[in-house]
Amino acid sequence: MALLDYCRDADHAERRLRQRLRQDEDDAGEVALITPGSIGLCLYPWLLELQEDTPGLAIRHRFAPDSEVLAAVLDNRYAFGLVTLRPDDRRLASSHFAEEPLELVLPAGHQLTGWDGLVALGFIDHPDGLAMATRLLSRQFPGAPGMRHMPCSGFSNQIGLILEPVARGLGFTVLPRFAREAFARQDAIAVVDGAADLVDTLWLIHRAEWPLSNRAQRTVDFLAQRLRNRSA
Repeated sequence: MALLDYCRDADHAERRLRQRLRQDEDDAGEVALITPGSIGLCLYPWLLELQEDTPGLAIRHRFAPDSEVLAAVLDNRYAFGLVTLRPDDRRLASSHFAEEPLELVLPAGHQLTGWDGLVALGFIDHPDGLAMATRLLSRQFPGAPGMRHMPCSGFSNQIGLILEPVARGLGFTVLPRFAREAFARQDAIAVVDGAADLVDTLWLIHRAEWPLSNRAQRTVDFLAQRLRNRSA
């Protein structure tokens, strides 16, 4: 097993070296990135815009949870990725990329009447839903029983569909802001103003032994500028 791991790492290193030797150009070749779903919904249209403006680029983007992002970047299957928890791994370089608040989202027109009102609605869960809701609502309602006692009214693992049952009045959820803003029917949902402030940091990661290629760095800079313009 150790020999197989060594051979695999050596093969990855050789391929990365060959890539570095032909990466002087920043306007041609593949850009491979992997991100969580929420920030991915925000970035993907901009990636397509960059590709339209630079036809020589080939964008390969995958949506994945943090654990899969880490594994994919470590295995050199993707040049860089974004995660919500900064990794403690010397094989990875990490840097601040963006910040994203968590939001409590209700059906439009629904007035929040405290914890009991949320219980009456029920929770629309998703793969990170319980963890996100626990973190946010434990601040918003410090004396409440907690999410273990919250009835679940539905579940979806599709980031673009989580808010659909909320929009239909079937429950509430807790989502990152970028996912909420990507939902098409904003008039059918409502973000609770004054909910406890909880902001996640998004970290850019790549293999530490190699700097990003010119085209990957160009992509990172482009996306970061779009985010700054969006927040201005």
